[in-house]
Amino acid sequence: MKAKIRIAELARQHNFKNAYALQNALKCSPTMAARLWSGEFKQIGIETMEKLCDLFKCSYNDLFGYDVAPVAPVADKPKQKSGGSWHGKPGGSLAETLAEGNSGKGFNNSILEIVQSSSDNETLLSTEQVAERLGLKLSSIREHYNNGKLPFVKVGKKNKVRESDFIAFRDSRNLKKK
Repeated sequence: MKAKIRIAELARQHNFKNAYALQNALKCSPTMAARLWSGEFKQIGIETMEKLCDLFKCSYNDLFGYDVAPVAPVADKPKQKSGGSWHGKPGGSLAETLAEGNSGKGFNNSILEIVQSSSDNETLLSTEQVAERLGLKLSSIREHYNNGKLPFVKVGKKNKVRESDFIAFRDSRNLKKK
């Protein structure tokens, strides 16, 4: 499978005609807008992904797609840094790195997992959303993460909970109260 960036496609679906229109909506630099539009960028921060998802009313999954054609693995792995952004090889796109089988922690395996699970178009909930829905403090939610009672995925530096995991956790708490 070869991953591809779907930002321009989504932008056109939402009546953005070009990178300039996207720049105005995101309030970002012309260079960033052009790179997002073309899909040729070296890094994308989680905040940028969240802005795009808010703008297009979509999930992280929708920003990425993939072609079903098989891709041969590449031996050398790109340089990576940890953090909320993806850092790849110079001149390489995110799509190329995903296609090469990137599994480093700098990009974050959960993003790759999200991209690859096309049938799994589940909503990812933030820690704040989970706490609000359960009526608990953020510290309590983090405690549930740490003791393994509430599964989560790392997206950049943020913890996200799949909606199905949230529902299972919520239902198990309700059963214990009865």
